[in-house]
Amino acid sequence: MPKPTNRSPKAGVKSPSAAVASSATPLSRSSNASQIFLAAVFVSSLFSLGLNIYLSTKLALIGETNNLQNNMKQAFIQSPRHKPGDHQILTAAEAHAGGLPDDFASKLKAAFAAKAKKKLDLPSDQQGKRGLDTGHDLAGLKCDAYGGPSTDVAQEMVYWEDIPSDASFVSPFKRKDKTQYLTFEPDDGGWNNIRMNMETVLALAFAMGRTLVLPPEKEFYLLSKTKAEHGGEQKKTFSFSHFFHMESIHNEHVGIDIITMTHYLESVAMKGGMVDRYHGGKVRFPPNNRTNWDGATEKELKYLYAYLRETSHTVVWTPEECLAAFPKSHKKDDEWQLHQMVKNMLEEDGVPHWEKYVGHPTPVDGDTLSRLKENWAQRKKLCIYNGIVQQQSSVHFPTDEKLNARLLVHFYAFLFFQDWRHDLWMKRFIRDHVRYIDEIQCAAARVVEALRKRVRERNAESHKGYFHTFHVRRGDFQYKATRVEADVMYRMAKKNLPEGSTVYIATDERNLTFFQPLMNHYDVVFLDDFIGVLGKQVNTNYYGMIDQLVASRGKVFFGCWFSTFTAYINRLRGYHADNHQEPGYKNGIVNSYYYAMEDRYDHMQQFYPVKQAFYAREFPAAWRLIDTSVGDLGLDPPKQ
Repeated sequence: MPKPTNRSPKAGVKSPSAAVASSATPLSRSSNASQIFLAAVFVSSLFSLGLNIYLSTKLALIGETNNLQNNMKQAFIQSPRHKPGDHQILTAAEAHAGGLPDDFASKLKAAFAAKAKKKLDLPSDQQGKRGLDTGHDLAGLKCDAYGGPSTDVAQEMVYWEDIPSDASFVSPFKRKDKTQYLTFEPDDGGWNNIRMNMETVLALAFAMGRTLVLPPEKEFYLLSKTKAEHGGEQKKTFSFSHFFHMESIHNEHVGIDIITMTHYLESVAMKGGMVDRYHGGKVRFPPNNRTNWDGATEKELKYLYAYLRETSHTVVWTPEECLAAFPKSHKKDDEWQLHQMVKNMLEEDGVPHWEKYVGHPTPVDGDTLSRLKENWAQRKKLCIYNGIVQQQSSVHFPTDEKLNARLLVHFYAFLFFQDWRHDLWMKRFIRDHVRYIDEIQCAAARVVEALRKRVRERNAESHKGYFHTFHVRRGDFQYKATRVEADVMYRMAKKNLPEGSTVYIATDERNLTFFQPLMNHYDVVFLDDFIGVLGKQVNTNYYGMIDQLVASRGKVFFGCWFSTFTAYINRLRGYHADNHQEPGYKNGIVNSYYYAMEDRYDHMQQFYPVKQAFYAREFPAAWRLIDTSVGDLGLDPPKQ
C-alpha cells in the first residue's frame, strides 16, 4: 500500500547531479568521461560503442541509405564491448542439460551440487528453517511443522509449480570469469510497495546474471509491531528472507546467487573490491569499516546507501519513461535490432494507444515488435542492458525522490525480453518461487479451512463452502476517491454477492461498526474472528500477508483501486485462475471487482494491457498463459 505522502508515486524532479545518469544508457560520473570519449571515437571512425541517440543523429545527417545502414550496423557489431580477453559470457545453452553433451550435463549437475553446499547466509533466527534439506516442498505445501492444516487441505493455497526444466535457465549475460553484483535500496512505502520493488530487482538480477545482495535487516513501514498476540515480545526487524524463501531461490537455481549485505561487505568491500568512482578511483571501505548493518536505523542506512552509490555503477531507470530491455543474447546484433526496432516504431510505425489492446491481447508467443507495442505504455525509450552496464562489477539501484529513482512497478511491466520464452520463464520464476513462506501460507490455510467450515455449518447445502472476500483500504490511504462509505460498497457488492453470503473482509479499518451496512445483508467476518485458529506463534506483523492469501481464495472478490494490497490479491487470484483454467483464463480474466472508482468496477472482467499508473492494479500479463513455453527456454544450441 502506498506510503502516505504528499507526493504521488510519479513525483520527483530529476536531479542534475552528475553522480547518476537517468538516460536510456545510465552512466556513473566516471563513465560520463568514457561516454564523451566514445562519442568522439564514433564521429571519427564509426567503430565505437554506438548508443541509439548517436546512431539516429548520424543517420539523420547523412541520410538513410541501405548501404550506409549496413555499414553502421557492422560498426556497431564490431565495436569492442569489453577489454581484450574479458568477454567470457556464459551462453544460455550452457545452462540447459536436456539434449546437451554428457560432459555439460555433468557440469550442470555439479553446479547444482555446489549450490547446495553454498548456503545463503540467512539471519541467525532463520538459519536451518528453510531450504531443500529442511522439508520445504517446492511442489506443494506441508503444514505439519506450523500447526496444520492437513496436507490435503493446505493444497488449496498452492498456485505455484515445480518445473524442473525451468531451474536450468541461466541469463545469457552471466559471466563465467567473474562474479557481478546488484545492490538496491528498498522502497520506503508500505509492505506491498516494498514487495513490488524487491520482485523487480530480483528479476533484474536474474536477467543480468548478477548476484543479488539483500539489503540489511530493518524495520519496515507499518511492520514494526513489538507485541505478540500472547502479550510477549516479537520480532520487528526483518530481511526479505523472513517473508520469502530466499534460501530456496538461491539453492534451486544455478542461474542466481543471493547473498546478504554483510557477506558482500566482508567478501568484497573489506578486501579492496570497492573504489570511489567520483574521487580518483581510490579503494574505499564501508563507513567506519562496518559490515553488519542489520537493525540499523534509517539515518544510519543513509550512510551505507551513499557508500554504495559512490562505489557502484548507480543506475536510474525510471519505469514511467523507459522499458528495461534485455536482448536475447550477448551478441551485438541482437542489441542493434532492439535499437532499430524502437527507432522505426517511434519514427515510422507509431505506437498504438493502450486502449487498442483492451479485450485484444497480443499472443504471448508473438513477435518482438508486437509484444513491445502492447507493453510500451506511452514510454519514451528502452533502457537496454548494453555493453556499458554489462561490464560493471556492481550496479546499484537507488530509491530517491530527488533522482526520480523509484521502482514502484510490477516486474513484468518493467522488464522486456526480446525472446518471448525468456519473458514467460521470468513470470513463472516469480510465480513459482517468490511466494510467502510456508509459515504464512499455512496460517492462511487454517483460516480458509475455518471459513469453509463456517459456511457449511450455516448452510448444509453449501458442500464446497464458498465464501466471498473484500479488501477495504482506509487508514492512512492518500487516494481520497476510494474512501467511500459502506452503503456504497453494499450497492456495488449486491450485483454479485447473494444475500446472506459469508463475506470475509481484509481491512485496516479498526472501527468495525463502519461495516454495518454490509453486516445487515451478509455474514461478515474479519481476521480477528480467527485468532484462535491462527495460534499465538504467528507474528502479528504477518497478519497483512495472511489477509491477502485468505482474500485470494474468495469465490468473488471486491478490492480497492490504487491499492497495491488489492493488486497483489488479484495477481494471486490470476495464478489460481490460470492454473485451474477458469472461465476467461485465456484472456487473464479473474472473478474480481472494484467497490470504489465505479467506472473501474468490472475492469478485471476483460483483458487490459500494462498501462500507467502501474502500481494501481495488476495486469493479466503477469499470469496469462505463462506456461506456454515450458520445456522450451529459447536457449541457443551449444557451440561445437
